[in-house]
Amino acid sequence: MYIGVDTHKRSHTLVLLDATGQTVDALTIANTPEAWRTALIWARRLASTRCWGIENSGSLGKGFAQFLLEQGAGEVRELTPHRTAQYRRRGRTQDKTDTADALAMARLLLVEQADLPVVQRDDASTELRLLSDQRDNLVAERTRLINQLHAQMLQSDPEYKERSGRLTAKRGVQYCRDLQIPGAPPLVQTRLLIARQLADQVLGLCADIATLTRELTRRVNALGSPLRQLRGLGPLLIARLLGELGSTLRLPSAAALAALAGIAPLTVASGGRSGHRVNRGGNRAAQPGLPSLGLVLVQRAVSNPVVSRTAAGPDRST
Repeated sequence: MYIGVDTHKRSHTLVLLDATGQTVDALTIANTPEAWRTALIWARRLASTRCWGIENSGSLGKGFAQFLLEQGAGEVRELTPHRTAQYRRRGRTQDKTDTADALAMARLLLVEQADLPVVQRDDASTELRLLSDQRDNLVAERTRLINQLHAQMLQSDPEYKERSGRLTAKRGVQYCRDLQIPGAPPLVQTRLLIARQLADQVLGLCADIATLTRELTRRVNALGSPLRQLRGLGPLLIARLLGELGSTLRLPSAAALAALAGIAPLTVASGGRSGHRVNRGGNRAAQPGLPSLGLVLVQRAVSNPVVSRTAAGPDRST
């Protein structure tokens, strides 16, 4: 049986199809753990084997998807909204309802199950991704505040950098925080007040970033990943790779990994002419670390857990 799940913040709508594509039943539930259990009982009563297709399994449908995996409810596949829309337009009517969307998802699942991404249970790689995302957000916020601090300092003391040094260094930010200009006009004093507040925020962010860096380093070391032995890969980049690609690579080939990350060129062939163009898609967050992996490591990783202590050693040719 194939179950399409249209997810929303407050509710989920499920439609169950049999192997011939006939609708067996439909159900709408609240997006709560109690309702998830009700949906699972409903599905088990109607079908002995189940394949679930869930839209937004990483956001609105994440809780339900992870619940199904924890309960061993069957295979769970990820569906994308634009593919669902294509199947909805194939229907006899063009109604846009939750049930129509769930039906389109079930039909998509029935036809293309083998080609749809499998949703994986959260594990250590999920924690690495969350920590990496948080650190990236803090770094971006720190950069924004440093730019504001630089603008205020230029108006207060145009030559401040000759004494403070770079604002990307802690000493430079502390100089801005402690700067006093006795007898300065009120406007300059106001700018210095703003600069002190900005400097305090920057220093606070630096402390938070350092804490996350230490935590990511500790977790990567605890995993014992062989990636640590590769040149060009530090703990932060390893954490990002594992967070984006998972603790275990579940891909059929190195080419599949390259396609997933968007570093494989796209073939363009039409009217007897052929060529390639740059792939603008894929997982952009995983791209920076892939060149350092090396082709040999990628090929080995297809059959070996990335975080396994028994995985193949480093590629010395990199």
